[in-house]
Amino acid sequence: MTALCRTDRLRIVRPTSSVKTIAEREGCSLLTAAVLECRGSREGNSSFRRPSLSGLLEGLDLGRGSAEAAGRWKKIPNLGKVLVYGDYDVDGVASTTLAMEICRSKAQQVRFFIPHRHEQGYGLHEAVMDQLLPMGWNTLVVVDCGSKDHEILEKAAAAGINIFVFDHHQPEEGKDFHGTVVNPHGTGGCSFGKALCATGVLWAWAWKFDILPRNRMEGMLDLAALATLADCMPLNALNRELVREGISLMKSRPRTGLARLFSRLGLTGQALSEESLTMKVIPCLNAAGRMDLADTAVGVLHGRSGSDQKVETLLSLNKKRQVLSGRISGEAEELLSGTFSHVALGENWPVGVLSGVASRLCSTKSSPVVLAAPVRGGIRGTLRVPEGGDAMKVLDPISSMLDAWGGHQYAAGFSVARANWPDVSRYLEEALSSMELEEPPVTALEINPDEIALDSWKEVSALGPFGNGNPAPLFFTARTGGEKMLPLGRDGRHIQIETGGVRLLAFDGKSAMDAMSSSGGWVYRPRLDYWQGRERLQYVVDYVVVDDIT
Repeated sequence: MTALCRTDRLRIVRPTSSVKTIAEREGCSLLTAAVLECRGSREGNSSFRRPSLSGLLEGLDLGRGSAEAAGRWKKIPNLGKVLVYGDYDVDGVASTTLAMEICRSKAQQVRFFIPHRHEQGYGLHEAVMDQLLPMGWNTLVVVDCGSKDHEILEKAAAAGINIFVFDHHQPEEGKDFHGTVVNPHGTGGCSFGKALCATGVLWAWAWKFDILPRNRMEGMLDLAALATLADCMPLNALNRELVREGISLMKSRPRTGLARLFSRLGLTGQALSEESLTMKVIPCLNAAGRMDLADTAVGVLHGRSGSDQKVETLLSLNKKRQVLSGRISGEAEELLSGTFSHVALGENWPVGVLSGVASRLCSTKSSPVVLAAPVRGGIRGTLRVPEGGDAMKVLDPISSMLDAWGGHQYAAGFSVARANWPDVSRYLEEALSSMELEEPPVTALEINPDEIALDSWKEVSALGPFGNGNPAPLFFTARTGGEKMLPLGRDGRHIQIETGGVRLLAFDGKSAMDAMSSSGGWVYRPRLDYWQGRERLQYVVDYVVVDDIT
Protein backbone atom coordinates (compact mmCIF):
# COMPACT_ATOMS: atom_id res chain seq x y z
CA MET A 1 0.00 0.00 0.00
CA THR A 2 1.30 3.46 -0.93
CA ALA A 3 2.05 5.75 2.03
CA LEU A 4 3.28 9.33 2.46
CA CYS A 5 6.81 10.19 3.59
CA ARG A 6 7.88 13.65 4.73
CA THR A 7 11.05 15.01 3.14
CA ASP A 8 12.67 15.43 6.58
CA ARG A 9 12.23 11.69 7.19
CA LEU A 10 13.76 10.68 3.86
CA ARG A 11 17.49 9.93 3.73
CA ILE A 12 18.63 9.93 0.12
CA VAL A 13 21.90 8.10 -0.56
CA ARG A 14 23.87 8.72 -3.74
CA PRO A 15 26.38 6.08 -4.89
CA THR A 16 30.01 7.16 -4.42
CA SER A 17 33.24 6.33 -6.20
CA SER A 18 33.68 3.39 -3.80
CA VAL A 19 30.96 1.47 -5.64
CA LYS A 20 33.34 0.39 -8.39
CA THR A 21 35.85 -0.89 -5.83
CA ILE A 22 33.14 -2.90 -4.03
CA ALA A 23 31.91 -4.36 -7.34
CA GLU A 24 35.43 -5.50 -8.25
CA ARG A 25 36.06 -6.96 -4.80
CA GLU A 26 32.76 -8.84 -4.63
CA GLY A 27 32.54 -9.71 -8.32
CA CYS A 28 29.07 -8.17 -8.50
CA SER A 29 27.20 -5.55 -10.52
CA LEU A 30 27.44 -1.84 -9.81
CA LEU A 31 23.81 -1.91 -8.61
CA THR A 32 24.55 -4.62 -6.05
CA ALA A 33 27.68 -2.74 -5.00
CA ALA A 34 25.62 0.42 -4.49
CA VAL A 35 23.17 -1.51 -2.30
CA LEU A 36 26.05 -2.99 -0.27
CA GLU A 37 27.59 0.45 0.16
CA CYS A 38 24.24 1.88 1.28
CA ARG A 39 24.09 -0.87 3.92
CA GLY A 40 27.58 -0.09 5.18
CA SER A 41 29.39 -3.00 3.52
CA ARG A 42 32.36 -0.94 2.33
CA GLU A 43 35.04 -3.45 3.17
CA GLY A 44 35.57 -7.10 3.81
CA ASN A 45 32.15 -8.24 5.04
CA SER A 46 30.62 -9.82 1.98
CA SER A 47 26.88 -10.49 2.11
CA PHE A 48 27.38 -13.18 -0.52
CA ARG A 49 29.47 -15.39 1.78
CA ARG A 50 26.55 -16.75 3.74
CA PRO A 51 27.08 -19.01 6.77
CA SER A 52 25.70 -22.52 6.41
CA LEU A 53 22.43 -23.38 8.10
CA SER A 54 24.04 -26.28 9.98
CA GLY A 55 26.82 -23.99 11.20
CA LEU A 56 24.33 -21.46 12.52
CA LEU A 57 22.34 -24.19 14.27
CA GLU A 58 25.38 -25.70 15.99
CA GLY A 59 25.88 -22.57 18.08
CA LEU A 60 22.16 -22.03 18.76
CA ASP A 61 20.99 -21.99 22.40
CA LEU A 62 17.25 -22.56 22.81
CA GLY A 63 17.31 -22.06 26.57
CA ARG A 64 17.75 -24.16 29.66
CA GLY A 65 14.75 -26.43 29.03
CA SER A 66 15.76 -27.58 25.55
CA ALA A 67 18.37 -30.21 26.47
CA GLU A 68 16.22 -31.51 29.32
CA ALA A 69 13.25 -31.89 26.94
CA ALA A 70 15.42 -33.77 24.44
CA GLY A 71 16.61 -36.11 27.18
CA ARG A 72 13.06 -36.87 28.29
CA TRP A 73 11.97 -37.40 24.68
CA LYS A 74 14.71 -39.93 23.99
CA LYS A 75 14.04 -41.88 27.18
CA ILE A 76 10.42 -42.50 26.19
CA PRO A 77 10.32 -45.66 24.00
CA ASN A 78 6.83 -44.91 22.72
CA LEU A 79 4.83 -41.70 23.03
CA GLY A 80 1.57 -43.66 22.89
CA LYS A 81 -1.49 -41.55 22.12
CA VAL A 82 -0.31 -38.02 21.36
CA LEU A 83 -2.36 -34.83 21.47
CA VAL A 84 -0.85 -31.77 19.81
CA TYR A 85 -2.38 -28.56 21.14
CA GLY A 86 -1.76 -25.55 18.88
CA ASP A 87 -2.88 -22.09 17.86
CA TYR A 88 -4.96 -20.72 15.00
CA ASP A 89 -2.53 -18.44 13.15
CA VAL A 90 0.01 -19.61 10.54
CA ASP A 91 2.76 -20.15 13.11
CA GLY A 92 0.27 -22.14 15.16
CA VAL A 93 -0.95 -24.37 12.32
CA ALA A 94 2.59 -24.82 10.93
CA SER A 95 3.99 -25.84 14.32
CA THR A 96 0.98 -28.12 14.87
CA THR A 97 1.65 -29.83 11.53
CA LEU A 98 5.38 -30.06 12.28
CA ALA A 99 4.77 -31.53 15.74
CA MET A 100 2.47 -34.21 14.31
CA GLU A 101 5.02 -35.16 11.66
CA ILE A 102 7.80 -35.41 14.25
CA CYS A 103 5.68 -37.40 16.72
CA ARG A 104 4.52 -40.00 14.20
CA SER A 105 7.94 -41.68 14.27
CA LYS A 106 7.34 -42.98 17.81
CA ALA A 107 3.61 -42.75 18.53
CA GLN A 108 0.63 -45.09 18.30
CA GLN A 109 -1.74 -42.28 17.41
CA VAL A 110 -1.42 -38.52 16.84
CA ARG A 111 -4.30 -36.07 16.92
CA PHE A 112 -4.44 -32.30 17.24
CA PHE A 113 -6.63 -29.66 18.81
CA ILE A 114 -6.65 -25.94 18.04
CA PRO A 115 -8.97 -23.63 20.01
CA HIS A 116 -11.67 -21.76 18.16
CA ARG A 117 -10.66 -18.10 17.95
CA HIS A 118 -14.15 -16.85 18.82
CA GLU A 119 -15.29 -19.54 21.26
CA GLN A 120 -12.11 -20.07 23.31
CA GLY A 121 -9.43 -17.66 22.13
CA TYR A 122 -5.66 -17.95 22.34
CA GLY A 123 -3.73 -20.30 24.61
CA LEU A 124 -4.22 -23.29 26.87
CA HIS A 125 -7.63 -23.26 28.54
CA GLU A 126 -8.25 -25.15 31.75
CA ALA A 127 -11.86 -25.95 30.85
CA VAL A 128 -10.76 -27.35 27.47
CA MET A 129 -7.95 -29.35 29.05
CA ASP A 130 -10.35 -30.77 31.63
CA GLN A 131 -12.36 -32.20 28.71
CA LEU A 132 -9.35 -33.42 26.71
CA LEU A 133 -7.14 -35.02 29.36
CA PRO A 134 -9.57 -37.82 30.46
CA MET A 135 -9.58 -39.14 26.86
CA GLY A 136 -6.53 -41.29 27.54
CA TRP A 137 -3.69 -39.26 26.06
CA ASN A 138 -0.20 -40.38 27.01
CA THR A 139 1.66 -37.36 25.60
CA LEU A 140 0.74 -33.70 25.26
CA VAL A 141 2.73 -31.50 22.87
CA VAL A 142 1.86 -27.80 23.11
CA VAL A 143 3.03 -25.42 20.36
CA ASP A 144 2.89 -21.62 19.97
CA CYS A 145 1.34 -21.15 23.40
CA GLY A 146 1.64 -22.50 26.95
CA SER A 147 4.50 -20.39 28.28
CA LYS A 148 2.27 -18.59 30.78
CA ASP A 149 0.12 -21.58 31.73
CA HIS A 150 2.19 -22.97 34.62
CA GLU A 151 -0.76 -24.21 36.66
CA ILE A 152 -2.46 -26.00 33.76
CA LEU A 153 0.79 -27.72 32.76
CA GLU A 154 1.43 -28.75 36.37
CA LYS A 155 -2.03 -30.26 36.57
CA ALA A 156 -1.43 -32.26 33.37
CA ALA A 157 1.99 -33.41 34.60
CA ALA A 158 0.46 -34.56 37.89
CA ALA A 159 -1.89 -36.76 35.86
CA GLY A 160 1.14 -38.68 34.56
CA ILE A 161 1.15 -37.27 31.03
CA ASN A 162 4.38 -36.66 29.10
CA ILE A 163 4.44 -32.92 28.33
CA PHE A 164 6.51 -30.97 25.80
CA VAL A 165 5.91 -27.26 25.14
CA PHE A 166 7.53 -25.34 22.26
CA ASP A 167 6.84 -21.63 22.28
CA HIS A 168 8.36 -18.22 21.62
CA HIS A 169 6.07 -15.90 23.56
CA GLN A 170 7.67 -13.84 26.29
CA PRO A 171 7.11 -14.71 29.97
CA GLU A 172 5.36 -12.49 32.44
CA GLU A 173 7.87 -10.29 34.17
CA GLY A 174 9.49 -12.02 37.15
CA LYS A 175 8.01 -15.45 36.41
CA ASP A 176 9.81 -18.59 35.21
CA PHE A 177 8.58 -21.10 32.67
CA HIS A 178 7.26 -24.51 33.67
CA GLY A 179 9.94 -27.21 33.48
CA THR A 180 8.37 -28.72 30.36
CA VAL A 181 8.71 -25.53 28.29
CA VAL A 182 11.26 -25.05 25.52
CA ASN A 183 11.36 -21.31 24.93
CA PRO A 184 14.52 -19.31 24.11
CA HIS A 185 13.12 -16.33 26.05
CA GLY A 186 13.88 -18.24 29.24
CA THR A 187 17.25 -18.65 30.94
CA GLY A 188 20.12 -19.20 28.52
CA GLY A 189 18.39 -18.51 25.22
CA CYS A 190 20.65 -16.74 22.69
CA SER A 191 19.68 -13.82 20.43
CA PHE A 192 19.15 -16.07 17.39
CA GLY A 193 16.93 -18.33 19.48
CA LYS A 194 14.84 -15.43 20.73
CA ALA A 195 14.19 -14.35 17.14
CA LEU A 196 12.61 -17.70 16.20
CA CYS A 197 8.88 -18.26 15.82
CA ALA A 198 7.34 -21.28 17.54
CA THR A 199 7.70 -23.44 14.43
CA GLY A 200 11.34 -22.36 14.22
CA VAL A 201 11.90 -23.27 17.87
CA LEU A 202 10.46 -26.77 17.37
CA TRP A 203 12.28 -27.34 14.07
CA ALA A 204 15.64 -26.15 15.45
CA TRP A 205 15.18 -28.25 18.62
CA ALA A 206 14.46 -31.41 16.60
CA TRP A 207 17.47 -30.72 14.35
CA LYS A 208 19.89 -29.80 17.11
CA PHE A 209 19.11 -32.79 19.31
CA ASP A 210 18.78 -35.35 16.49
CA ILE A 211 15.15 -36.10 17.26
CA LEU A 212 14.74 -37.23 13.64
CA PRO A 213 17.35 -37.87 10.92
CA ARG A 214 18.47 -34.52 9.54
CA ASN A 215 17.50 -35.33 5.96
CA ARG A 216 13.92 -35.76 7.18
CA MET A 217 14.07 -32.47 9.07
CA GLU A 218 15.26 -30.74 5.90
CA GLY A 219 12.01 -31.89 4.26
CA MET A 220 10.02 -29.88 6.84
CA LEU A 221 11.78 -26.54 6.37
CA ASP A 222 8.84 -25.25 4.33
CA LEU A 223 6.79 -25.08 7.55
CA ALA A 224 9.48 -23.08 9.35
CA ALA A 225 9.78 -20.68 6.40
CA LEU A 226 6.03 -20.00 6.19
CA ALA A 227 5.73 -19.43 9.94
CA THR A 228 8.80 -17.17 10.10
CA LEU A 229 7.40 -14.92 7.37
CA ALA A 230 3.86 -15.01 8.77
CA ASP A 231 4.97 -13.93 12.26
CA CYS A 232 7.24 -11.21 10.79
CA MET A 233 10.21 -12.56 12.71
CA PRO A 234 13.50 -10.65 12.31
CA LEU A 235 15.36 -11.97 9.29
CA ASN A 236 18.74 -12.35 10.94
CA ALA A 237 21.29 -14.77 9.48
CA LEU A 238 19.55 -17.88 10.89
CA ASN A 239 16.01 -16.91 9.95
CA ARG A 240 17.16 -15.86 6.46
CA GLU A 241 18.62 -19.31 5.91
CA LEU A 242 15.50 -21.03 7.26
CA VAL A 243 13.32 -19.00 4.89
CA ARG A 244 15.68 -19.34 1.92
CA GLU A 245 15.93 -23.12 2.29
CA GLY A 246 12.21 -23.43 2.95
CA ILE A 247 11.32 -21.47 -0.18
CA SER A 248 13.73 -23.59 -2.21
CA LEU A 249 11.96 -26.70 -0.92
CA MET A 250 8.54 -25.27 -1.82
CA LYS A 251 9.78 -24.52 -5.33
CA SER A 252 11.23 -27.99 -5.95
CA ARG A 253 9.06 -30.34 -3.86
CA PRO A 254 5.94 -28.61 -2.52
CA ARG A 255 3.75 -30.72 -0.28
CA THR A 256 0.47 -31.76 -1.93
CA GLY A 257 -1.85 -29.23 -0.31
CA LEU A 258 0.53 -26.32 -0.84
CA ALA A 259 1.09 -27.28 -4.48
CA ARG A 260 -2.68 -27.12 -5.03
CA LEU A 261 -2.91 -23.76 -3.23
CA PHE A 262 -0.01 -22.34 -5.28
CA SER A 263 -1.71 -23.46 -8.47
CA ARG A 264 -5.07 -21.91 -7.54
CA LEU A 265 -3.30 -18.64 -6.70
CA GLY A 266 -1.50 -18.66 -10.05
CA LEU A 267 1.94 -19.05 -8.48
CA THR A 268 4.45 -21.02 -10.48
CA GLY A 269 7.56 -22.37 -8.78
CA GLN A 270 9.74 -19.57 -10.11
CA ALA A 271 7.25 -16.95 -8.86
CA LEU A 272 7.48 -18.17 -5.26
CA SER A 273 9.23 -15.59 -3.11
CA GLU A 274 9.00 -14.13 0.36
CA GLU A 275 6.70 -11.44 -1.09
CA SER A 276 4.30 -13.77 -2.91
CA LEU A 277 4.10 -16.03 0.15
CA THR A 278 3.42 -13.06 2.44
CA MET A 279 0.91 -11.34 0.16
CA LYS A 280 -0.96 -14.34 -1.27
CA VAL A 281 -0.34 -17.67 0.45
CA ILE A 282 -0.13 -16.72 4.13
CA PRO A 283 -3.40 -14.69 4.14
CA CYS A 284 -5.22 -17.78 2.82
CA LEU A 285 -3.74 -20.01 5.51
CA ASN A 286 -4.58 -17.40 8.15
CA ALA A 287 -8.16 -17.07 6.90
CA ALA A 288 -9.09 -20.50 8.26
CA GLY A 289 -8.54 -19.52 11.90
CA ARG A 290 -9.88 -16.01 11.43
CA MET A 291 -13.16 -16.93 9.75
CA ASP A 292 -13.82 -20.53 10.80
CA LEU A 293 -11.63 -23.36 12.16
CA ALA A 294 -7.84 -23.48 11.78
CA ASP A 295 -8.15 -27.23 11.20
CA THR A 296 -8.64 -26.50 7.49
CA ALA A 297 -5.20 -24.91 7.22
CA VAL A 298 -3.63 -27.86 9.05
CA GLY A 299 -5.33 -30.15 6.52
CA VAL A 300 -3.78 -28.22 3.63
CA LEU A 301 -0.30 -28.23 5.17
CA HIS A 302 -0.58 -31.89 6.13
CA GLY A 303 -1.57 -32.66 2.55
CA ARG A 304 -3.46 -35.88 3.14
CA SER A 305 -6.82 -36.88 1.67
CA GLY A 306 -9.26 -34.11 0.86
CA SER A 307 -6.63 -31.38 0.61
CA ASP A 308 -8.07 -30.11 -2.72
CA GLN A 309 -11.42 -29.35 -1.11
CA LYS A 310 -9.69 -27.78 1.88
CA VAL A 311 -7.79 -25.47 -0.49
CA GLU A 312 -11.07 -24.36 -2.06
CA THR A 313 -12.45 -23.69 1.41
CA LEU A 314 -9.38 -21.58 2.24
CA LEU A 315 -9.82 -19.49 -0.90
CA SER A 316 -13.49 -18.90 -0.12
CA LEU A 317 -12.76 -17.94 3.48
CA ASN A 318 -10.03 -15.55 2.38
CA LYS A 319 -12.42 -13.74 0.04
CA LYS A 320 -14.87 -13.31 2.90
CA ARG A 321 -12.03 -12.05 5.11
CA GLN A 322 -11.04 -9.45 2.52
CA VAL A 323 -14.59 -8.09 2.26
CA LEU A 324 -15.03 -7.97 6.04
CA SER A 325 -11.62 -6.39 6.59
CA GLY A 326 -12.38 -3.62 4.13
CA ARG A 327 -15.66 -2.77 5.85
CA ILE A 328 -14.22 -2.90 9.36
CA SER A 329 -11.20 -0.84 8.35
CA GLY A 330 -13.47 2.00 7.27
CA GLU A 331 -15.57 1.76 10.42
CA ALA A 332 -12.47 1.68 12.63
CA GLU A 333 -10.98 4.75 10.96
CA GLU A 334 -14.23 6.63 11.62
CA LEU A 335 -14.29 5.57 15.29
CA LEU A 336 -10.62 6.49 15.75
CA SER A 337 -11.32 10.01 14.53
CA GLY A 338 -13.48 10.62 17.61
CA THR A 339 -12.66 11.14 21.29
CA PHE A 340 -10.51 8.02 21.40
CA SER A 341 -7.86 8.15 18.69
CA HIS A 342 -6.08 4.89 19.51
CA VAL A 343 -8.74 2.51 20.90
CA ALA A 344 -11.92 1.39 19.14
CA LEU A 345 -14.59 -1.14 20.11
CA GLY A 346 -16.89 -2.47 17.40
CA GLU A 347 -19.96 -4.13 18.87
CA ASN A 348 -20.63 -6.04 15.65
CA TRP A 349 -17.08 -6.79 14.57
CA PRO A 350 -15.94 -10.42 14.21
CA VAL A 351 -12.82 -10.92 16.32
CA GLY A 352 -11.02 -12.99 13.68
CA VAL A 353 -10.18 -10.15 11.30
CA LEU A 354 -9.23 -7.50 13.85
CA SER A 355 -5.50 -8.28 14.01
CA GLY A 356 -5.07 -7.83 10.25
CA VAL A 357 -7.03 -4.57 10.25
CA ALA A 358 -5.12 -3.28 13.28
CA SER A 359 -1.80 -4.06 11.59
CA ARG A 360 -2.83 -2.13 8.50
CA LEU A 361 -4.05 0.89 10.48
CA CYS A 362 -0.92 0.90 12.63
CA SER A 363 1.23 0.84 9.49
CA THR A 364 -0.63 3.53 7.54
CA LYS A 365 -1.09 5.84 10.55
CA SER A 366 2.37 5.12 12.04
CA SER A 367 0.50 5.10 15.32
CA PRO A 368 -0.37 2.45 17.95
CA VAL A 369 -3.89 1.10 17.77
CA VAL A 370 -6.21 -1.21 19.73
CA LEU A 371 -9.25 -2.80 18.08
CA ALA A 372 -11.67 -4.79 20.21
CA ALA A 373 -14.92 -6.69 19.84
CA PRO A 374 -17.30 -8.56 22.13
CA VAL A 375 -17.02 -12.30 22.63
CA ARG A 376 -18.95 -14.56 24.96
CA GLY A 377 -18.74 -13.06 28.41
CA GLY A 378 -16.30 -10.29 27.62
CA ILE A 379 -14.18 -8.27 25.24
CA ARG A 380 -11.24 -9.44 23.15
CA GLY A 381 -8.74 -6.95 21.78
CA THR A 382 -5.67 -6.77 19.59
CA LEU A 383 -2.89 -4.23 20.08
CA ARG A 384 -0.39 -3.13 17.42
CA VAL A 385 2.44 -0.65 17.95
CA PRO A 386 4.89 0.79 15.40
CA GLU A 387 8.65 0.39 15.50
CA GLY A 388 10.00 1.86 18.72
CA GLY A 389 7.01 0.77 20.84
CA ASP A 390 6.51 -2.28 23.04
CA ALA A 391 3.06 -3.87 23.20
CA MET A 392 3.98 -6.16 26.08
CA LYS A 393 5.09 -3.26 28.26
CA VAL A 394 1.79 -1.52 27.56
CA LEU A 395 -0.27 -4.47 28.81
CA ASP A 396 1.90 -5.64 31.70
CA PRO A 397 0.79 -2.90 34.20
CA ILE A 398 -2.88 -3.90 33.79
CA SER A 399 -2.35 -7.68 33.66
CA SER A 400 -4.39 -8.11 36.86
CA MET A 401 -7.41 -6.58 35.09
CA LEU A 402 -7.12 -8.92 32.09
CA ASP A 403 -8.45 -12.46 31.83
CA ALA A 404 -5.66 -13.42 29.44
CA TRP A 405 -2.96 -11.68 27.42
CA GLY A 406 0.21 -12.35 25.47
CA GLY A 407 2.16 -11.55 22.35
CA HIS A 408 5.33 -9.91 21.11
CA GLN A 409 6.98 -6.49 21.12
CA TYR A 410 4.88 -5.10 18.27
CA ALA A 411 1.72 -7.21 18.53
CA ALA A 412 -0.32 -8.51 21.45
CA GLY A 413 -3.77 -9.78 22.22
CA PHE A 414 -5.86 -9.74 25.37
CA SER A 415 -9.22 -10.70 26.86
CA VAL A 416 -11.06 -8.66 29.47
CA ALA A 417 -14.40 -8.83 31.25
CA ARG A 418 -16.88 -6.31 29.88
CA ALA A 419 -17.19 -4.74 33.32
CA ASN A 420 -13.46 -3.93 33.24
CA TRP A 421 -13.44 -2.64 29.67
CA PRO A 422 -14.11 1.06 30.47
CA ASP A 423 -11.11 1.20 32.81
CA VAL A 424 -8.91 -0.84 30.47
CA SER A 425 -9.83 1.23 27.41
CA ARG A 426 -9.15 4.51 29.24
CA TYR A 427 -5.76 3.25 30.39
CA LEU A 428 -4.88 2.06 26.89
CA GLU A 429 -5.86 5.37 25.33
CA GLU A 430 -3.72 7.30 27.80
CA ALA A 431 -0.77 4.90 27.44
CA LEU A 432 -0.85 4.92 23.65
CA SER A 433 -1.39 8.69 23.43
CA SER A 434 1.70 9.29 25.55
CA MET A 435 3.84 6.64 23.84
CA GLU A 436 6.96 8.31 22.50
CA LEU A 437 7.73 7.04 19.03
CA GLU A 438 10.47 8.24 16.77
CA GLU A 439 9.69 7.43 13.18
CA PRO A 440 12.63 5.60 11.64
CA PRO A 441 14.16 7.29 8.60
CA VAL A 442 13.41 5.99 5.14
CA THR A 443 16.72 5.34 3.39
CA ALA A 444 16.67 5.19 -0.40
CA LEU A 445 19.31 5.06 -3.13
CA GLU A 446 18.86 7.76 -5.74
CA ILE A 447 18.70 5.61 -8.87
CA ASN A 448 16.06 5.98 -11.58
CA PRO A 449 14.10 2.84 -12.48
CA ASP A 450 15.29 2.83 -16.10
CA GLU A 451 18.84 2.34 -14.78
CA ILE A 452 17.98 -0.97 -13.06
CA ALA A 453 18.44 -4.00 -15.31
CA LEU A 454 16.69 -7.32 -14.77
CA ASP A 455 19.91 -9.32 -14.28
CA SER A 456 21.31 -6.76 -11.84
CA TRP A 457 18.17 -6.84 -9.72
CA LYS A 458 18.16 -10.65 -9.67
CA GLU A 459 21.68 -10.44 -8.26
CA VAL A 460 20.54 -7.95 -5.58
CA SER A 461 17.76 -10.38 -4.69
CA ALA A 462 20.43 -12.82 -3.51
CA LEU A 463 20.84 -10.54 -0.48
CA GLY A 464 17.35 -11.62 0.61
CA PRO A 465 15.00 -12.97 1.70
CA PHE A 466 13.81 -9.48 2.56
CA GLY A 467 11.50 -8.56 5.39
CA ASN A 468 11.61 -7.56 9.04
CA GLY A 469 15.24 -7.04 10.04
CA ASN A 470 16.47 -7.30 6.44
CA PRO A 471 14.38 -4.77 4.50
CA ALA A 472 14.34 -4.73 0.72
CA PRO A 473 16.49 -1.97 -0.79
CA LEU A 474 14.53 1.17 -1.60
CA PHE A 475 15.22 3.62 -4.41
CA PHE A 476 14.31 7.25 -4.99
CA THR A 477 13.40 8.93 -8.24
CA ALA A 478 12.67 12.65 -8.33
CA ARG A 479 9.53 14.07 -9.88
CA THR A 480 10.25 16.02 -13.06
CA GLY A 481 6.78 17.35 -13.72
CA GLY A 482 6.23 15.50 -16.98
CA GLU A 483 4.85 12.30 -15.49
CA LYS A 484 1.49 10.84 -16.45
CA MET A 485 -0.64 9.46 -13.64
CA LEU A 486 -3.39 7.08 -14.73
CA PRO A 487 -5.91 5.02 -12.75
CA LEU A 488 -5.32 1.27 -12.78
CA GLY A 489 -7.72 -1.57 -12.04
CA ARG A 490 -11.47 -1.83 -12.32
CA ASP A 491 -12.21 0.56 -9.46
CA GLY A 492 -9.25 2.89 -10.07
CA ARG A 493 -7.79 2.29 -6.59
CA HIS A 494 -4.31 1.83 -7.98
CA ILE A 495 -2.27 4.42 -9.89
CA GLN A 496 0.18 3.94 -12.75
CA ILE A 497 2.87 6.60 -13.02
CA GLU A 498 4.64 6.89 -16.37
CA THR A 499 8.07 8.46 -15.97
CA GLY A 500 11.31 8.20 -17.90
CA GLY A 501 9.99 5.48 -20.19
CA VAL A 502 8.98 3.13 -17.34
CA ARG A 503 5.90 2.67 -15.20
CA LEU A 504 5.70 2.91 -11.43
CA LEU A 505 2.82 1.10 -9.74
CA ALA A 506 1.23 2.76 -6.72
CA PHE A 507 -1.07 0.17 -5.16
CA ASP A 508 -3.97 1.77 -3.30
CA GLY A 509 -2.47 5.02 -4.56
CA LYS A 510 -5.78 6.75 -5.23
CA SER A 511 -5.83 8.12 -1.67
CA ALA A 512 -2.43 9.76 -2.28
CA MET A 513 -3.34 11.17 -5.71
CA ASP A 514 -3.55 14.79 -4.52
CA ALA A 515 -0.12 14.54 -2.91
CA MET A 516 1.40 13.06 -6.07
CA SER A 517 0.71 16.16 -8.14
CA SER A 518 2.98 18.27 -5.91
CA SER A 519 5.33 15.64 -4.51
CA GLY A 520 9.09 15.77 -4.67
CA GLY A 521 9.31 12.23 -6.00
CA TRP A 522 8.72 8.59 -5.22
CA VAL A 523 10.41 5.93 -3.13
CA TYR A 524 10.05 2.62 -4.93
CA ARG A 525 11.35 -0.93 -4.99
CA PRO A 526 11.81 -3.26 -7.96
CA ARG A 527 10.31 -6.72 -7.86
CA LEU A 528 10.41 -9.72 -10.16
CA ASP A 529 7.17 -10.49 -11.93
CA TYR A 530 6.23 -13.34 -14.22
CA TRP A 531 3.79 -12.82 -17.06
CA GLN A 532 2.96 -15.57 -19.53
CA GLY A 533 6.13 -17.41 -18.55
CA ARG A 534 8.42 -14.41 -19.01
CA GLU A 535 10.40 -12.61 -16.32
CA ARG A 536 10.07 -8.86 -16.03
CA LEU A 537 10.65 -6.10 -13.52
CA GLN A 538 7.92 -4.09 -11.85
CA TYR A 539 8.57 -0.91 -9.90
CA VAL A 540 6.31 -0.60 -6.87
CA VAL A 541 5.87 2.73 -5.07
CA ASP A 542 6.17 2.49 -1.29
CA TYR A 543 6.11 6.23 -0.51
CA VAL A 544 5.06 9.50 -2.09
CA VAL A 545 7.54 12.12 -0.87
CA VAL A 546 5.84 15.28 0.47
CA ASP A 547 6.90 18.34 2.45
CA ASP A 548 4.26 17.81 5.12
CA ILE A 549 1.48 15.38 6.05
CA THR A 550 -1.77 17.01 7.09
